[in-house]
Amino acid sequence: MNFLHYPVMNKEIVNILAGSSKGLFIDCTLGMGGHSYYILKNIKNSKVIAIDVDDESIEQAKINLKEFSDRVTFFRFNYVDLFKKIDLFNKRVSGILIDPGISMFQLRSEKRGFSHNIDSYLDMRKDKTQKLTAYDVINSFKEDQLIKIFEGYGEVKKAKELAKAIIEKRLFGCIKTTFELKKIIERIYGNRLKKGQVHPAAKVFQALRIFVNRELEGVENFLKEIPNYLNSRAKIFFLTYHSIEDRLVKKKFNFLEGEMKVRILKPFPMFPSEAEIIKNPTSKSAKLRVAEII
Repeated sequence: MNFLHYPVMNKEIVNILAGSSKGLFIDCTLGMGGHSYYILKNIKNSKVIAIDVDDESIEQAKINLKEFSDRVTFFRFNYVDLFKKIDLFNKRVSGILIDPGISMFQLRSEKRGFSHNIDSYLDMRKDKTQKLTAYDVINSFKEDQLIKIFEGYGEVKKAKELAKAIIEKRLFGCIKTTFELKKIIERIYGNRLKKGQVHPAAKVFQALRIFVNRELEGVENFLKEIPNYLNSRAKIFFLTYHSIEDRLVKKKFNFLEGEMKVRILKPFPMFPSEAEIIKNPTSKSAKLRVAEII
């Protein structure tokens, strides 16, 4: 089993699903298969519909889930298209999980451009068949477009100053790599970090990744549609890793509860335990929101 990192709050998710034997679960963002593995291992007779847009992640997940191969069905598409791609009306789904964060497998790739700590081409595509890359955004978007992306998807301070510096750098040649972009960011924000302080490039890279992969596009409508396709008592799990995404999910869950379509489960939101954060420091920013279909 090669997950490279601990699937966030897997114990909490499995505990909430306890008693859902013979259930069908949908892992909307498979990654390397960590959450699916713990569901299949701990819930007897369970089956999983596993979805991801990243071919490399799916292939790795197939290896990690090999012992459960007869209980997993793999699909490659964006999870927001789930109800268009798969007929769920005649399937009794016990739970649906959305964990749209970036995996360590993707972060540590020397070719994908997701990490500001690895020098590579500015790509950042989860779905490598799509055309738009981070390189395209950084080298062709106008100053006001860059500002909108940095502020809207990363809540980046001094976004105007950063966008201007990128435009000026482009006058002397294209910005091709993660480290080239990182150097520009460090000129604006500095690179002397205090212990525990996050590098200023983190939010910039987050904003670019979200925009390139359209991570927030269609999420609200997807959550709105879930009660129309899942049976009563089915659980909806949504892991978020930044405030922009979490506000969106919180707002939609509250709306659905007001419409008497779901019941929000407590404690809410849930956070990783101290033991999990020690084992997997990247889980520190995670929040788990859970709702149950009425």
